[in-house]
Amino acid sequence: MQYTVTINQVKAQEWGLNSQQALLFAFVYECPSWANPIKTDTGIYFALSKAKIVEELPLLTDKPDTAYRLLKALRDAGLIELSSTSSITLIRLTEKAKEWNRKLDGSEKYPTSNALNGRKKIRSTSEKSPSKVGKKSEAGSEKSPTNQGTNNQGTNNQGTNNQGTNQVTSNQDLQDAPGKPVESLGLVLVVDRSEAPRVEIPADMPGPKDQACKTFKAWANYAMAYRKRYNTWPVWNAKAGGQLGQLVDRLGADVAHHVAAHYLKNSDVGVVRKCHSLNELLVNAESYHTQWVTNRQMNSTTAQQIERKQANHAAGMEAAQRIMQRAGGQPNEFL
Repeated sequence: MQYTVTINQVKAQEWGLNSQQALLFAFVYECPSWANPIKTDTGIYFALSKAKIVEELPLLTDKPDTAYRLLKALRDAGLIELSSTSSITLIRLTEKAKEWNRKLDGSEKYPTSNALNGRKKIRSTSEKSPSKVGKKSEAGSEKSPTNQGTNNQGTNNQGTNNQGTNQVTSNQDLQDAPGKPVESLGLVLVVDRSEAPRVEIPADMPGPKDQACKTFKAWANYAMAYRKRYNTWPVWNAKAGGQLGQLVDRLGADVAHHVAAHYLKNSDVGVVRKCHSLNELLVNAESYHTQWVTNRQMNSTTAQQIERKQANHAAGMEAAQRIMQRAGGQPNEFL
């Protein structure tokens, strides 16, 4: 079950959605960040079964047919496009739907300026006077239970193959910098292949904020992993954007963000000396892709170990060959 669903009431009223439709759309809006992408003749859709909706939104309905009827209502409202395979329902957001998470000035933010300011005031009050709004969470409790995603972020139970399940989880070790409260944008970060809750992106992260942007996933994963390692954000500029775009072109949009996050785990002295620069990531993109696929880190020590192993193997094969040659030549020596 999803812990929290955030509804933009302004947009819900503007689009004429009732409470059930608004609740479902708030859930569907996040699907591209965790659902399994399916390539069709008309483009990329995301797998979302009716059973998944019932499982994640028990307050909405317990009937799959009702869930599908509500999906069709969202389609009729111009918010989603529906398709299907033999076993799964497929959805994707329309351009109109992407306005759900934008302010009046067109920037990405939750949900409108007035509502956000009001919520900031409440948050400020709760931090200064926690006794007025309830007790603080105990140590060990979830840090940010809101927007923590679904029980099965890999959509393994949706009747599709598992080729895309690795790209929709995040690194549970990512934490905010000490002593720095984070104002969340409500955007969801996809970081690594381990099973873990999704991570909200801080508002002060530089770079693109639009999840539809080509470089958004790759940059968000690189930037968050970079801040985790160096306790500061990497520099975002036109060059960085161009490099991320080339990375996506070379590795593919489905894996570039995984490789970018895995790259920050590399402890090779040459990479660390350059503070895991994007230059190094781009120059050896295919090499880091192989390291991600094999879940290995290649550094000078590892390379030397492999080199020694191969040299020993070659020497052994050469010695064996000489022995075989001598054994085969002995009878002739006595003729």
